[in-house]
Amino acid sequence: MRVLVIEDEAPAREWLERAIGRIEPAATVVGTPGSVAEALQWLSAHPTPDLVLADIQLGDGLSLEIFDRAPPGCPVIFCTAYDEFAIEAMQRDAIDYLLKPLREADLARALAKRRRLETHFAERVARLARTLGGARRRLLVRRRDAFVTLGLDEIAYFVVEDKLVDVVTRDARRFAVDRTLGDLEQELEDAEFFRVNRQYLVHAGAVASFRAFVKGKLLVELAPAADHDVVVSQENAARFRTWLGG
Repeated sequence: MRVLVIEDEAPAREWLERAIGRIEPAATVVGTPGSVAEALQWLSAHPTPDLVLADIQLGDGLSLEIFDRAPPGCPVIFCTAYDEFAIEAMQRDAIDYLLKPLREADLARALAKRRRLETHFAERVARLARTLGGARRRLLVRRRDAFVTLGLDEIAYFVVEDKLVDVVTRDARRFAVDRTLGDLEQELEDAEFFRVNRQYLVHAGAVASFRAFVKGKLLVELAPAADHDVVVSQENAARFRTWLGG
């Protein structure tokens, strides 16, 4: 997540940078303009950040002016000592309004709210894409805090690690997926994917080979190589052979 901090008081700015680092270790503070003029200049010269944290009262005016003249098009969390601007702030893409002195718990709550909103709208976009496009051909995945799409033909397999689902592509890239393996299995049942066990959902093209294993089970070799043994149970072995044979 790329965060822009608009704050003219050095102690407050430094506190925000430290607190963001503790709450969101993967986040990066990409700029710290301290005035309306500096913020407008920064926004005109850089890509849109993922989030803006902004004080209201700056040395050369109200930060609300920034969002009237050059709205960045991303969520904003206002951090201010003035409570009288709350309504105006909420009219300018604000998702929260924190009063100084700032507390880390309040900032953590605001950042969690941003994550929930991002996930919610990402899922809505994905559902709309499925509705308009018929059969699923692409999948929304996440690397750190950025969402990207993968074509199904890029995917080798899905794997559960510590109750979280990752997708591994054919060229060995790895992304997070905000879905359960069961949901993915249902959605991709007509797209050459097979649930080989509780941990792996694999594409037929990712099966490099398989061989007999203990007690009627099968040991599957995937490409790219999996981090664990991929074992098909005796009960699913015949179905796996049939599926892989087309």
